[in-house]
Amino acid sequence: MLKPVKLLIFCLALLAFLGLYTASAQTVLTVREAEFRSRWAGPQEDRDVKSQFFEPDGGLTEKDVGVDPSEQTSPSLSENMDRLADNFRNRLRFGPLEFSLGLSSGWEYSSQSSSGESSSSSGQSSLYSSPTLAIRYEREIGLWTVATRFSSGYTHYFNQDYTAAGEGGQRNPISMTSSINIGYNSTRLTLSLSASTSTGSGFDIITGSNNKQTTTSTSFSARYIINDSISTGTAASLSISKTSDAQVQTGDPDQPNSNTLSLGLSTFADYLVTPKTNLRFILSSNEEIQTLQDVVEGGRRSLDAMLMVTYQMAPKLSANVGAGAGYVTDISSANSEAVGFRPTYNFSLNYTPTEKTYFKVSYSMQGTDIKPNFSLAAGWNARQKTRLSLSVYQNQGYSSLAPDQYNITRGALLTISQSLIKGISLSLSGGYELSENAALSSPTNNSASEGPPDHFLTTAGLSWRLREWASWQNSIMITSGQGKSNSSDLQTRFSSSLNLNF
Repeated sequence: MLKPVKLLIFCLALLAFLGLYTASAQTVLTVREAEFRSRWAGPQEDRDVKSQFFEPDGGLTEKDVGVDPSEQTSPSLSENMDRLADNFRNRLRFGPLEFSLGLSSGWEYSSQSSSGESSSSSGQSSLYSSPTLAIRYEREIGLWTVATRFSSGYTHYFNQDYTAAGEGGQRNPISMTSSINIGYNSTRLTLSLSASTSTGSGFDIITGSNNKQTTTSTSFSARYIINDSISTGTAASLSISKTSDAQVQTGDPDQPNSNTLSLGLSTFADYLVTPKTNLRFILSSNEEIQTLQDVVEGGRRSLDAMLMVTYQMAPKLSANVGAGAGYVTDISSANSEAVGFRPTYNFSLNYTPTEKTYFKVSYSMQGTDIKPNFSLAAGWNARQKTRLSLSVYQNQGYSSLAPDQYNITRGALLTISQSLIKGISLSLSGGYELSENAALSSPTNNSASEGPPDHFLTTAGLSWRLREWASWQNSIMITSGQGKSNSSDLQTRFSSSLNLNF
């Protein structure tokens, strides 16, 4: 039987390993994603950690905003409505299976259409309605744990001339997110399978156009404890991203449908040096393929070997430091410059004292990367009624427009939420993202028409929680604008809605 302390260290080391290869566990929200999903209705169930940016009340959930029943001799009208809402919610629960229904109805104004042009007087605003459905299932069966989440939302704009969210099939946006996590934990063997998917339309600040994006990612890991000091395991990950139905401005060239596939395989061996220090050797292989209009235009392969040390400085504070060597090949171009032998490294620090207070930072160069990746995700409940979250990042990946070209983004996003008085909260967000293109085969391979090189957004939201199941939401969003030629014109969007959730 393993000692509890050693078993805990092994589990923490496994979590650090999975963080390198599981895309579905991403916690850093980018400005691009915040802008693209800003009109998606319902919760974002493909993310393991819910983003404060998308929560209507900024994550400052308050309950029992009504009058204390002990102070009344008979139930009030609001209390009777609360009981009806509770009864309705209970009818949507079937043991571990839980359904949630939502409906938002309100009014929205936008100074620009989806093409970036100024909205006409008849198309500047519209009444809208957004029904949502969420399904959750969680259960433990012996040594197995199963958790699935699904959410879908649809927004219908009643004004046919209102095209701020898109034209044609994108005018009334529909979105869907889901995730599944299956785990098995015995004394020696640990198995983990996770998958997530999302699909929807929105404005992509990288391409400077409205489009539809579908992303699917899955990962599997297995780990076996040989004795008190030695364990071994393997992991695999697959991620597929598809961009289609781009709606460009008049006069701009059409944008191709694009697909990116990323595959990762790895194996590792652990040696527990001390109860707080773990030594790990990792051998990994990665492949990334770019497809434009169903034609393979880019591909890269890598093989890495890395030695990593994990040190548990405190029960909720750990650090990983790794270094090694890798070899990269380009399967689509013989003249690629970012190939051959090179050093690889990884550093990460994880501090999570509470569920909503955390600090995670990582800096790495491995796999098919052409520049280092950086991410910082921090959340802090400064006071009971004050919450802050921060994302800082540098990401990279194949361009969705140009062949054999990488797109590198750097940005930061900050959200602050404050409860003003009981039931009323204010949320403020600000973000900025800078984008650049790097040709893999030739420095002059930048012929694609990319979006603006930088983008900013600011939002302010005022939420009044009328009851636990009803709230009034007012929000304003100011961004760099949509489209490319009018990128200097700011876009202002305002909405006011009544939200019901059961």
